[in-house]
Formats: sequence, structure tokens, C-alpha cells
Amino acid sequence: MRRFLTLNSLFVLLLITSCSSPYKYLIEQKTSQSAIRFEPVFEKAIYRAIVDGGVLFKKYHISGLLIIKQLENGTKRAVLQNEMGPVMFDFEWQSDGKFTVLQVMSQMNKEAVIKTLRKDIEMLLMIGLDRGTEISYKQSRGEELYNRFNIAGGYVYYISKGQELVRIENANNRKTIVTVNVSDFDTDKGLPEKVLIDHHKANFTISLNKLESDVNE
Repeated sequence: MRRFLTLNSLFVLLLITSCSSPYKYLIEQKTSQSAIRFEPVFEKAIYRAIVDGGVLFKKYHISGLLIIKQLENGTKRAVLQNEMGPVMFDFEWQSDGKFTVLQVMSQMNKEAVIKTLRKDIEMLLMIGLDRGTEISYKQSRGEELYNRFNIAGGYVYYISKGQELVRIENANNRKTIVTVNVSDFDTDKGLPEKVLIDHHKANFTISLNKLESDVNE
């Protein structure tokens, strides 16, 4: 009986620990270092995109080119096409933040898929952030600065070390939902050379590696 109670107590402890928010130890900071300083300034970027994931016992692999453009009127476009040329999706954000699906292939024309891809790109490009909700935090031990913004269903954290953005995290009050690791910025405030988007609950990743801008579209 005593052994059963001990094992049961251990199970409860592990359950509580696993449900504990990874952000509970953050301490609010007064700082003038807004995450908006990382807002990317660009005209066009082309990435080799690889999507890997699985549903139940079925795995899938998608590859293509992701082209991100900013037009003179402030409109942003994100177009994913496969190596043979057909477009998988074409998303547009006007300067006022209005989002439009210009084109999407039938296999991806699902509300949940579009919502997920839209949020990924918006986090990376810092589109539609409620800047008035920004709060800065630091860990009790550590050098990373967490700048948090409210978004639908939770928060987005822009995590930096010094003057470098190291990752972006989408989270709710209990756990991290999406982690976006970024590295190798080519210019100050530009888009990163490498991006790895890890969807923890949905169990898939999107890997982006920047190509030369003169690659044929």
C-alpha cells in the first residue's frame, strides 16, 4: 500500500511538473529595448522550404520555394511553389494588416492549415502585432530578454540575447505551441538566413534556408 501511494505521489508530481508553464519564472523588466527593433526590412527573399511531419503512422514530406516580397505600397506577399512551378499557396497582407488568400492548392485549402501557415509567417515578419501589449521579461538566471505580445489564443515571445534575435515562441498560459529558431542574419534588421519552425502539438517542422535573390522563381 505504501509503495502504491509513493508511486501515485510521484506520478502526480511528474504530471504537475509537465503541465508547469515554461514561462512561470520570468521576471518583468523595465526596458527600452522593444522587440520592434527586429522588424525585418526587405524587398524580396527566397527560401528553400522543407516541411516534414506525420499524422498517426503516415509521414509526409513537402519541398519547394518560399518567396517573400514587400511591394512599394507596403503590401507583403508570401508564395510557396514546388520545384516544377505550381503554386501551393499565395498569401497577401495589405499595409493595414488585411489578410487575403490569393491562391491555395486544394490539398491545403483547409481552415486549420491556412490559419497555421498564416500565423507562422506573421510571427516571422512581425505582422499585426498589438504593440500596446508588449511586456519585457528576463529569466531569474540568464541573459535572454523575452518581449511578449498578446495575440489571439495566447502570446508571442521574441527572445533575444544582446542585439541578436535568437528565437520566437508562440505560447498559451501552459505551454509552448510553436518555436521558431532563427540564425545567420545577413543584414541588420533583415530576414534571417535560416529558419526552423517547430510545431510541437501538430508534430511537424518547416525548415527555411535562404537562396540567392536572383534564383529563378
